[in-house]
Amino acid sequence: MPDSVPMPLSAGQEGLWLTHQLDPDSPAYNVVLAVRLRDPVRTDVLQEALTALVRRHELLRSRFPATEQGPERVTVPAQAVRLDVREVPEADDDGLFLLAGRAGEEPFRLAGEGAFRAVLLRRAPDDAVLVTATHHLVSDATSQWLLVRDLFAEYGARTAGGPGRPAAPSDGGTWDEQVRTEREFVTSPRGARAAAYWRQVCAGLAAAALPTDRPRPAQRTLNGATVELALPDRTAARLRGVAAQRALTPFAWLLGTFQAALHRSGAGDGFLIGCPVTTRFTPRSREAVGYYVNALPVAGRFGPATTLLETVEAAQRQLRGGLAHARHPVELIKGPADRGPLFRISCTLVAADRLPVPGLYEGPVRLGGLRAELCDVPQQEGQLDLTVEVLQDSRGFRAVLRYNTDLFDAATVERFRDTWHRLIDASLDAPGTRAADIGLVADDDLRFLLSLGGA
Repeated sequence: MPDSVPMPLSAGQEGLWLTHQLDPDSPAYNVVLAVRLRDPVRTDVLQEALTALVRRHELLRSRFPATEQGPERVTVPAQAVRLDVREVPEADDDGLFLLAGRAGEEPFRLAGEGAFRAVLLRRAPDDAVLVTATHHLVSDATSQWLLVRDLFAEYGARTAGGPGRPAAPSDGGTWDEQVRTEREFVTSPRGARAAAYWRQVCAGLAAAALPTDRPRPAQRTLNGATVELALPDRTAARLRGVAAQRALTPFAWLLGTFQAALHRSGAGDGFLIGCPVTTRFTPRSREAVGYYVNALPVAGRFGPATTLLETVEAAQRQLRGGLAHARHPVELIKGPADRGPLFRISCTLVAADRLPVPGLYEGPVRLGGLRAELCDVPQQEGQLDLTVEVLQDSRGFRAVLRYNTDLFDAATVERFRDTWHRLIDASLDAPGTRAADIGLVADDDLRFLLSLGGA
């Protein structure tokens, strides 16, 4: 039973809720963090820690029913959220990984069951995987790590195996206060100026779209898969150095070359992509679980003489200008009815070396007194035509390209990945080179193709 009066959703949450109604069984918006545990886990204590966690972060114990006025949010008692313990003694390592992925993919019933689950897959007394999964409308990448940090802090406090419980928020702020602040901003003079800024950015541009392998379905689908791009260590070091010499960020460099790759792959001379950024603007929000995300529209414009450096510099200017107006929800940006969605492709940065659980991304750590390591299961595939997540850590850069499998074959996305990689290398060698002049075929392949033409 709910223990609160109905509360409104943010603009971003409303958009995600509507997307969920179109395909409630899709895992495309499930945010998952799975941790392999190599010590015995006391499930009674873990349940106590879970109850404390969801009492602290109210979105984790929220339900999202539909009403005649639209979706609403209600909270339930913290004790209503239960740990799901599944005994899997027959699973080998590969099987345990697959089971963890499936636990993360299970659909959410937002109205009746909420948007959070915790599943413990126990293969042996000292070998288990804890899968924490949320629907995106209550979480983001930072939130998923925050909830794992806080869960194991609560567990450690009860077993004397950790640093103690997390401190409570300083002012007792709740998510409905965040929603109220957003609505007040939108109707303020500052909100009006931000809306005008975004209308100017988007004027005359449509969403970037790559040529598809199959016709676009009449109704949007959310089926997906993943390919990756890991930059070699030498390339990552060069990227940091070259970007710093020109007072640019590595992500702006990667974003600009990503736009150039879209241009060279058939997306056209002018387009929009989304760049999700955090909206954690207050100390309280930096410690809270929630959907603190806004996707900034970023324009790409290319002419015959546009250089790679010009594209990178334009990307950095837009990121800086966009962050100054990031409080305005992108869902409220209106355009011509025939333009379609604001964007079909997105690119974002996740600084893994700054996440709330230090070291977990890179190797084994201790959480709540337990030996733990990341179990990096696939997730969030098929949200858009193409979503790219650039993961930055102390070792370098890795890009995760998640794509819609109803539109693209794996080979097509791999070819785009290779084009992007070639443009990154070319931009580091000669930033002033025109984007249109970069060869996209390796010399050996080009010679082979030319020989076929002369046969």
